[in-house]
Amino acid sequence: MKSNAQLARETLTAVTQLGVRKFVICSGARNAPLLVPLLKNAGRFRIFRHFDERAAAFFALGLAKRNLEPVCVLTTSGTAVAELLPATIEAHYSGLPLILLTADRPERFRGTGAPQAIEQETIFGNYTSRELETWTGQTPLHLNLCLEEPLFDGDFDFDLKPAVESTIELPVAGETDALDPGKKTVVLLGELHETERSAVCDFLEETGLPTWSEATSGLREADGLNHIRGGDASFQNAEVEQVLRIGGVPSLRFWRDLETRPEIAVHSISRAGFSGLARANTNQQGAFGEQTVLLRNGETIQQGTFDELLPRSRDPANAGLLDRSEEENAISNLSKSIPPEAMIFLGNSLPIREWNLAATTEIAHPNGFANRGANGIDGEVSTFLGLCDSFDEGWGIFGDLTALYDLNAPWVLDQIGEGKRIRIVVINNGGGRIFSKLPGMKDLSETEKHVTENRHAMDFQKWAEMWGLEYATSADAVKTDRAVIEKQVQG
Repeated sequence: MKSNAQLARETLTAVTQLGVRKFVICSGARNAPLLVPLLKNAGRFRIFRHFDERAAAFFALGLAKRNLEPVCVLTTSGTAVAELLPATIEAHYSGLPLILLTADRPERFRGTGAPQAIEQETIFGNYTSRELETWTGQTPLHLNLCLEEPLFDGDFDFDLKPAVESTIELPVAGETDALDPGKKTVVLLGELHETERSAVCDFLEETGLPTWSEATSGLREADGLNHIRGGDASFQNAEVEQVLRIGGVPSLRFWRDLETRPEIAVHSISRAGFSGLARANTNQQGAFGEQTVLLRNGETIQQGTFDELLPRSRDPANAGLLDRSEEENAISNLSKSIPPEAMIFLGNSLPIREWNLAATTEIAHPNGFANRGANGIDGEVSTFLGLCDSFDEGWGIFGDLTALYDLNAPWVLDQIGEGKRIRIVVINNGGGRIFSKLPGMKDLSETEKHVTENRHAMDFQKWAEMWGLEYATSADAVKTDRAVIEKQVQG
């Protein structure tokens, strides 16, 4: 049986050779044999600390999101491991290289009910790989180490050297004949990594296909594309025969409605490889690149005119671009205040939809991000702060319940670098008002909506003060680098 010292040396060496340069540690007794050698090599790595494993995992997810480089979260045993599950699910469906390094009690303790001994080896089920040697980085990796007592049983003072570069390679989608050039086609762009955008632009400019772009595609304001403006209203009565989705699953309701529109052919190309639909469709896993061939030489694709395909999209009123709600107007005004080089993180559920519909197209904002793998509201502020580590300026836009869900996220603020401009924007409509927009819930009584919307009368001023952040009610009023901006609106 290997000693704890040997296990620690082998595992940490293997993890660093995968290209891990950033660790997020949640200290405990059981994982001390991993923490000590890591801390002795602190000058060679970025080491972040957090007391809450749930928030730590989402923060690590944010660290990994921009460059798709592996990031490792290190926890102790017991329910600490279970706290990693929400971020693990998001990383799985987003195709992110999150590594979960969890300390465990020896195997003989499983099923005994002994303190901090749970069945954690397979706790993440299908959401992780557990094979270090064959891991591709396209899904999270879980390494669970059973450590005997005494925990310190050898030499833990050993060198760890970062790899020259990450060993993870981004697979590129190849040639396909799934696309029917004879069908009237629209393109839906979901989340794209920045390395995909040039090839996507070339394809769209060459074909001229009508294209609806999610903010996270980085191409919502791109020149030279045949843009579909507006939201779901633009797709009402759409005479579309084929949908090509490139990137992550879109937030459009039209995408979900495709479940019941089998007459519309759907083909998807995405890094994560999930089709996003339960109905018949075709699907390619891989990034969009120069090797991605959708049309053979000389082929053209049936475009149709906007009026034929999307008769409502050319009319601003019909497309939902006029008669905006107070929230949509707030997003529109806010988008004009954010410089183009800033990173923008859009929370679920309303902020991302409202940005797609109402944000200005006069300013390009290519650095848009969101957690759209599982579409949850958990850990959103933490993910945003992880992304802030890679940008000089970041704006996170969240609903009030989303912010309440992640109140301890700012714990890491003093660890992500000096001089960064960070704006946490809370659109506070006093609850989860999106639920009253859903079919079957619109006609509930006010008493019933108080329950379904989790209505409240709280504000976020004390939260800002707790973390030493400036509090403001408009972006123009902010005087410091780090602030909470609360926009109170009517639901």
